[in-house]
Amino acid sequence: MSDFARLWAGFTISRVGSQVTVLALPLAGVLLLGAGATETGLMLAARTAPSIVAALFIGVWVDRYARRPILVGTSIASAVVVGSVPVAWALGSLTLLQLYVVSFLAGLLWIATDLARGALLPTLVGRARLVGANSRLQASDAVASVAGPSLGGSLVQAIGAPLAMAVDAASFVVSAAFLASMRARETLRPREAGRHMRHEIADGLRWMRDHQILFRSTVAIALANIEWFAVQAVLVVYATRDLALSPAVLGIALAAIGPFSLVGAALAGPVIGRIGLGPVMILALLLEAVSRLILPFAAGSEAQAAAVLALTQALVGLTVPLWTVSSRTLQQAATPDHLLARVQSATYLVGFGVAPPAALGAGLLGDAIGLRPTLLIAGLIAVVAVLYLFFSSVRTFHSVPDTAASLRTDEVTPRSVDEQRAID
Repeated sequence: MSDFARLWAGFTISRVGSQVTVLALPLAGVLLLGAGATETGLMLAARTAPSIVAALFIGVWVDRYARRPILVGTSIASAVVVGSVPVAWALGSLTLLQLYVVSFLAGLLWIATDLARGALLPTLVGRARLVGANSRLQASDAVASVAGPSLGGSLVQAIGAPLAMAVDAASFVVSAAFLASMRARETLRPREAGRHMRHEIADGLRWMRDHQILFRSTVAIALANIEWFAVQAVLVVYATRDLALSPAVLGIALAAIGPFSLVGAALAGPVIGRIGLGPVMILALLLEAVSRLILPFAAGSEAQAAAVLALTQALVGLTVPLWTVSSRTLQQAATPDHLLARVQSATYLVGFGVAPPAALGAGLLGDAIGLRPTLLIAGLIAVVAVLYLFFSSVRTFHSVPDTAASLRTDEVTPRSVDEQRAID
């Protein structure tokens, strides 16, 4: 088994478990502790807060050290954090405060894991294979999107939300074992004398700012993420209260994202090859905008409302892999290896820094004016994101080589492994 296969396996297993928690954590608050839209919005805000307060520092840390040990350590730490919820519930001490803290720590560890994985990937497969490798990771994410919500909904209904989260904790342990078995050894770039963390952070921000296509796509996803996290903050409350969906039916409806994510992951490579990276990014945001404009109008019986919710999830399922494969390939191909984590963390700051206020604001707005009007506002913001990207140079950007040509050779010091390993 190649190192990429081990990385892929560990990612797939942990993603299935994490999708269980995405549903189980807010349901624990709603069903056990009486949480409303404001509280679930605060949970999501806490999970995304590290994008603002810590991402840039984590990016420097990831670029300073070997990425494989970081991946192993964050997986083990994630198991401990998520596993604290069923332990607290068994002891009768579970509180909303703990759910907020767990959300924050889980978000912190997710950023470190994602940065380390993204920075390690070019070393494992080479930049020429990035589209294929990212497509496979997105296919696994699609499988997780099918298995996770449906498994999560069933587990919550059968054994309760806290015990369902124990499945996620176990998945992180298994993932850590796969990651620990990777054999790649990285050659670290020596740090320059007198270079402080603020200088290293500035390097990543400057690279992202000066790369026109990368910067434009980052601002566009920031706009799209305002509506994305606004929707996520109130979706469980909207589905359970306004649409009267049971946990099991909700899980099945949300799982509709999975099959279409598989389709999107399978289509990403061929579509990128046919129309280019920029047009694929625009297409992805367009599909997301359509899904968000439909969501506020779900109504009818439980089956009818679930069908509309499933349709919106299907459209999002196409959106995520198309956007992720194209944008990540652009970023990984365009960025020097020693800056990969810092540039990615800079895009997190811009792209995900909007998440906490968007999630909390949506929760407050949902309680103030209702969930349907809040979701409609989110849909209009998605339209703005599409228009911003369409009326830019991104529309005419097509291939990775165009971006790769912008690299300054004196800045590239790639990490090496004893033997370049291909994807299985």
